[in-house]
Amino acid sequence: MNLFQKIIMIMGVAYIAIGGVLTICFAGAGAFVAIPLFFCVLGIVFVVAVLVSMAQKKKIVTHGRKYAAKIYSYVDNTAYVVNGSYTVNVKVHYFDEKHVEREAVIPTAFEKGSGMYPIGMTIDIFAYHGKFGYDPDSVRNEILEGEAELMDDKPVSPDQVKLIAVNCPNCGASFQATAGYSARCPYCGGYQNV
Repeated sequence: MNLFQKIIMIMGVAYIAIGGVLTICFAGAGAFVAIPLFFCVLGIVFVVAVLVSMAQKKKIVTHGRKYAAKIYSYVDNTAYVVNGSYTVNVKVHYFDEKHVEREAVIPTAFEKGSGMYPIGMTIDIFAYHGKFGYDPDSVRNEILEGEAELMDDKPVSPDQVKLIAVNCPNCGASFQATAGYSARCPYCGGYQNV
């Protein structure tokens, strides 16, 4: 359950509770019962919507084809705002069954700055009828065959390259990398945005 679903679920349960209590209080008041009943129905709609969404995500994971993918970058989820900013989805690169490099955006919807899915880590994704799901417990530091191809990000023209000094957050080593791209530490193999 992502952050947005948790918020909707909490709102739904609160609406059901408040509407239920007010319905009992106004039981003999005639037309005034319609307002608390509206809150109850609205709360039930919120809870059912979250449960249906979770069932669809579970279906993707249970019936979908599994791929090991590399976390490549992040994409703002502009569908909704949480705490005044957009949530973030994860962009991954993976090889399909024909060993063709593919890219997918995984709907993780985590809050900016949480660092839940570090760039360069491996994650299990599932593809089912053009939709993608993921296993949040599968994030790991695994080196995949052909990983360099999945994580490369070459600029279009060489004159756009700007090398800067980088300190690796994993091992503390210093090395040069291209600004604006993800880079792999030559000493420990960890990835980071430069």
